[in-house]
Formats: sequence, C-alpha cells, structure tokens
Amino acid sequence: MRVLWIVNTIFPYPAKIIGYSSSVFGGWMNGLMNAIIKNDSIELAIATTYDGNDLKKVVDNQVTYYLLPCKDNTKYDTELEKFWIEVNKDFKPNLVHLHGTEFAHGLSFLNACKNVKSLVSIQGLVSLCGESYVMGIDHKDIIRNITFRDMIKQDNLYQAQKKFLKRGVNEIKILQSVDGIIGRTSWDYAATLKYTDISKYYKCNESLRDSFYEASWDYSEIEKHTIFVSQASYPLKGFHEVVRALPTIKKYYPDVKVYVAGVDIINRSSLNSRIKTSGYAKYLIKLMKKNNVVDSIKFVGLLNETEMVDKLLKCNVFVQSSILENSPNSLGEAMLLGMPIVASNVGGTSDMLVDKKEGFLYPYGESDLLAKYVISVFDAKDNIAEIGKEANKHAIKTHDRQKNAKDMINIYNDLLKKRG
Repeated sequence: MRVLWIVNTIFPYPAKIIGYSSSVFGGWMNGLMNAIIKNDSIELAIATTYDGNDLKKVVDNQVTYYLLPCKDNTKYDTELEKFWIEVNKDFKPNLVHLHGTEFAHGLSFLNACKNVKSLVSIQGLVSLCGESYVMGIDHKDIIRNITFRDMIKQDNLYQAQKKFLKRGVNEIKILQSVDGIIGRTSWDYAATLKYTDISKYYKCNESLRDSFYEASWDYSEIEKHTIFVSQASYPLKGFHEVVRALPTIKKYYPDVKVYVAGVDIINRSSLNSRIKTSGYAKYLIKLMKKNNVVDSIKFVGLLNETEMVDKLLKCNVFVQSSILENSPNSLGEAMLLGMPIVASNVGGTSDMLVDKKEGFLYPYGESDLLAKYVISVFDAKDNIAEIGKEANKHAIKTHDRQKNAKDMINIYNDLLKKRG
C-alpha cells in the first residue's frame, strides 16, 4: 500500500538536505512515521509546501519527501494543482492522508487528484477557532491596542479572526471532500456531525515525541512555585487569563514565576521589536502592568524537544489556559511526564484528563478558579505527585505508539476496502 501524507511542516531530513532549520513543531509525526514504516506493507511518502520556486523530491531510506513551492498555504493556490498532479503520477499513492485541515494545500490535492482515496486527521479546526478567537477581550481593548505592525500587515485581532474564518471555508470543503475523517475526542466527533457525514469518522489517538515517554516529573527536582505555559503568541491560547489569575496567586505565593515557551512577544527593548509588537502583545503588556505581574513572567523562547522536557521537569505545574483545543499535544506531553496540571475545560480536553483525579479542569474565563487550582497545587507540595501519576497512567494508554500505529494501518485498510 502506497500512502501519501500531506503535512504542514517540513520534516527534519528534507529540511537538512535543502539547508532549512528543523522546526520545533510537528515532532510527534516523526514517532508515528517511524512506527508506520516498520510495517512492510506500507510505502510512505510525505509532502508539504516550502517557500522555494521548484518542486523538490528527496529520498530517504524508507520515505520519499516532496516539497511543493508555495508562498502562502493559508490561501488556496491553483498553481499547486499542477505540482500535485506531478507528485501523484510519480508516487502513485493508493491513499492520501492529510494531517490537519488548517491549510489549503491539502484541498488543492483533493481537487487535482480526485481518483485517489483520501482521509484527513483533525488537529484543530480553524472554522471553530475563528468563532472564539477574541473571547475574553473587550472590544474597546482590541481597538485601543491596534499597533503600527497591525496596520501595515492588516492583522489586528478582528482581521486575524476574519482570516481564521476565511480559512475555515476551505477547511469545511476538505472535511466534505475526503472519504474518511480521523478524530479522537467528543469535540471533533461533534464537528464531524456538524459539517459532514458521520459515517466517515474513525478514531485513532496520537503518538507524541520520544523524550516524553522516557522522563518523569519529580517534586524534589523542581523550582517551587513555578508555572509553565506552552504558548502565548495569539489570543486563542488564552494567556490573558493567566495574567488575570496571577495577582491572586501572587498574594499567597509572592515568588511565583510563569515560564512561557515561544517567541518573546512582549519584548520592546529595541526599535525593531517595538515596530513588530502586535495588538495582542500590547494588550498583554498593559494587563501585566495593571496587575503588577511583569516581573513574574518570563518568555523562554522556542524550545526543541529536549529543552521542552527539561523545562517542564523543572516547573511546579503545567497550565493550559486556551479558549479552545481539541487534544493538545502539549497537555498530553505534560501528562506523560506525570506533571501536576491545571487546564481550561474546553473542546476535547476532558476526554484527555479526568478532573480532580488526573489534574484540575476549570471553565474557560474563570480566572479565579484557575488561580485557586494553581494555589492548591502549590499548597499540596510533594503530595501532588499522586495526581500526576494518575495522569501518566492515562497518557500512556492514550499515546501508546504501537497501538496507535496499528489502529492507523487498520483505518487505511478499512478505508480502501469499504470505499475501493
């Protein structure tokens, strides 16, 4: 069986060959790839876009990679269709598997190569994210914090929301065009019900990055009273709720520190950084100053897999403050490590983590409850390790690599049998 994956990131091997830096995102797919290619019945190719000018083909020992030229894969590009036809003729896939619905390059394959059986794995859903994009931020704050960067790029928060909704139109076309849909939570099942035929739906959990299966959180090794947040660069990740919760936490634990992975969006130390400041970053800066928590927050930059594990193992609690999630890998990775967790009960989160047994769930927007649960984790000291162990047990089952790879191959075979 020849299977073509269409993904949203360049894998490490082709990135190295063409002289690109490896992305810190999408690493979980490497684990699934390595498990899939162990099956002798599968011949795998992986395709994505890059900002070059020509179609490139890179061959590894067991995987063929295709890189298609595209300057902006958030928009539908009809030029991609001719490249997809070339890829299809060259690899001759029996099945194409789109990983994610967020970008338009997968839809151009479906339109160009209608004879190939297809399925898509739901990651997030931009159509639904767009509806919730600015939740919890007052209209006046959005208008007051529009920056020079926002005006030049036409990317204030309302414009960014419209872009999500516009991308959602292509996303719905993908869901309606494919022969099968792979999900893993009640939330993505409900979205399938809403947008298309539920008979297409299959369930398969995700496998995560290698290092998170090998390490364990230990209270005796942590920096006490520290919070780790995996992203804060745009409002869907809800970092403004963490900022709102911090004054209460700081009241009882004045030494609290929040470590945030990702680019330091609040850095304004140079003219260039001030010019690039987004409206959301400007809003966060004002909110941090108002709540007197500037010194309690530190951005630690983009972290690779090893750096992420090291930082999580040093922190007291993992916080997910998102407005909307399906089954966030960052949450799964924290659970695998056995960390204490406080998470917004949104999307598919409650399918991943059992409230009060494996961590603490709070309704999005209830920043007082977020503060309460973080304080509870700090108060519990080393006793909190027991709840982390329960999270680890759950995550080991959810992210079982061998089972997930087997389930995926069974889905491939079933789809070809049912719809072939």
